Amino acid sequence: MSYTIVGLFSSQNQSKDVSKSLENRGFKDSDYIIYINENKPVEKKSFWSKIFTHETDEEATTVDSLIISVAINNNTELEKAKEAFAENKVVNTYPLDDVPFEEAKNLDYIKKVVALKAKMLIYAMPEVKTSTSEIHTGINAEVNIGK
Repeated sequence: MSYTIVGLFSSQNQSKDVSKSLENRGFKDSDYIIYINENKPVEKKSFWSKIFTHETDEEATTVDSLIISVAINNNTELEKAKEAFAENKVVNTYPLDDVPFEEAKNLDYIKKVVALKAKMLIYAMPEVKTSTSEIHTGINAEVNIGK
């Protein structure tokens, strides 16, 4: 059964490196999709100009992240894709078992599926229990210095 794996990367500048890594592991260019954001990254402003100007912070509203989908047909291809992603410092990887590669061509659909998968991972985390002991139960003897 074929499915899709999605890799999230921190910068669109990584697109050529990830593409090269995938092709070095036997993937053809028709086996993966690189979603390029047409908005050019905005030049970063200084801290003080962000604070003392009334302009919209375009830097914060422009996303430079990179999303790549890869068609997977077997476990060997899955491992090769994960290796290529790891080599290029992937931020997160999502194997989408129920998403055929044809459906992965729609970026909005992929974003929705990845968002749902991320939420599922958060809700599936085990409950974290904290200690119920009191903070002031440490050393309770009086310390006399210099006597």
